[in-house]
Amino acid sequence: MPIDPVCGMEVSEETELKLEYNGKVYYFCSPHCKAQFESNPEKYVKGEGMKHEHGHKHGHKRHGCCCH
Repeated sequence: MPIDPVCGMEVSEETELKLEYNGKVYYFCSPHCKAQFESNPEKYVKGEGMKHEHGHKHGHKRHGCCCH
């Protein structure tokens, strides 16, 4: 499953909350997370490939986003 780059939550590819950026599709758990990404995508993209450097000290979230 894709991971929301803002909060780290697992997201279904079926979601309508997605965005293409630099040729890659990103999926989001909420409109809030999508808006956060759109306001500063490089903040979330530059840490790709590394363990989530966007402030989450826990693993991928499967239930509920911290941003709702």
